[in-house]
Amino acid sequence: MFGFKSSALAKFQHLILHVGIGLVVSQVRASAQLYLLGVVVYFIYQIITKSNKTYYALGAAAYIAAAEVFLRMTKAMPFWELGKYLVIFFMLLGMLYEGFKLKAWPVLAFVLLLLPGVVIAYLNFDYFDESFRKTILFNLSGPLSLFATALFCYQKQVKFKTLLRIVDLMLLPIIAMVVYITLYAPPIEQIVFTTESNQAASGGYSGNQVATILGLGMFLSYIRFLIPHKNTFLNIVNIGILVLLAYRCLLTFSRGGFITAIVMMFIFTVLFINWAPLAKKARATVKLVGLGVGGFVLWGAVVAVTGGLIVNRYTGKNTLGEDKDITTGRAEIISTELEAFYEDPFLGVGVGMGKFFRIEEADGGGATHNEVARMLAEHGMLGVLALLILLLIPIGFLLSKNRNLLMLPFVAFWFLTINHSAMRVALPGFMYGFALLSITYVTKTKKQTKTVNAKANSISREQALT
Repeated sequence: MFGFKSSALAKFQHLILHVGIGLVVSQVRASAQLYLLGVVVYFIYQIITKSNKTYYALGAAAYIAAAEVFLRMTKAMPFWELGKYLVIFFMLLGMLYEGFKLKAWPVLAFVLLLLPGVVIAYLNFDYFDESFRKTILFNLSGPLSLFATALFCYQKQVKFKTLLRIVDLMLLPIIAMVVYITLYAPPIEQIVFTTESNQAASGGYSGNQVATILGLGMFLSYIRFLIPHKNTFLNIVNIGILVLLAYRCLLTFSRGGFITAIVMMFIFTVLFINWAPLAKKARATVKLVGLGVGGFVLWGAVVAVTGGLIVNRYTGKNTLGEDKDITTGRAEIISTELEAFYEDPFLGVGVGMGKFFRIEEADGGGATHNEVARMLAEHGMLGVLALLILLLIPIGFLLSKNRNLLMLPFVAFWFLTINHSAMRVALPGFMYGFALLSITYVTKTKKQTKTVNAKANSISREQALT
């Protein structure tokens, strides 16, 4: 039952390797720099030398996007935005070999609409204690990584099994990160929980960003829960990973990542049940019942560990059980950004100038948590048009009967994440572009090439979800 075929053995070895990476980095943080160097060199070599360049280019960008927070929290990044630049680099390298589709012009229109904001910022930038270049790159590196990924992925045909391979690959650095957090953070009994985001339980780093990554990891392992590996042992390990990721995500006390994961799971479940044949629906139903029971047990464990404060956190109460502002100050920032939009509704105040507008309005400044509000404030109506393009592209794919089973969950991740964490990390932009792939569910054999396309399409989903 637990016998390993070569592919399953390779997956298990990769998993053990990343458990080891998390263990080593938790003891010697400087080793994270060697890890980053090894990852970059490995993927460049694979893209250049291997024939399946689309898989390796996408896999490289996916891996880096998932590993970015882990690399930041271990101080492996030579500079802060390197993760986004690496995603852009790997997508450009992929386009160098594989090109991109000319029908991706809406993605080009999106990025062109952002450029006037740079000019407006240049004309109004008079803050001598700030770097204009860093201000622009901090705010546009996220949209640019989205642009590069979307341009490469736009209706690019990829087999469903390749998509699942990238999902498996993307989960690996998240496993390394959760191992690192578990070992590096203080023992649970020594952590003082309040109803605020908990940095100690997040491995000494931003709970919001850690929860975002752990939430995505929950969803990636959930995909493999409903569409299992062919090896029983790997499936048991995957369930353990799902439980561990959910547990550590809840302990961060940052709600955005966990809620986003639940929403993605719900969307994916509805789509899977709709697509799957009857036998798969029955198995999925049994699994979901078991998962529901396990979820209640896990929630009870977290309630016990946190002294019930996790309940207060998710119901918008403080440690005394009194109602408090559930937006944790984000509403005030959004309100000020809307004021900036009203003052300059056409072109906005300029890229990165929202921060200085808030300083002048005496609300303390600081980076935004909401990319939608930032786009309105800093790009005006051009920002509105850019956002509309990003929303209309997947809607157009749906109307054209695009059969990417993961498109809607990935777009949901992008939209929900940019509304609570802006685009501070590469992941939401990458996930949006990743959603634009066109998935094929049948590997044609000589016999299948003789059958009509209609018959092949009718059995494709059943084969893909086996």
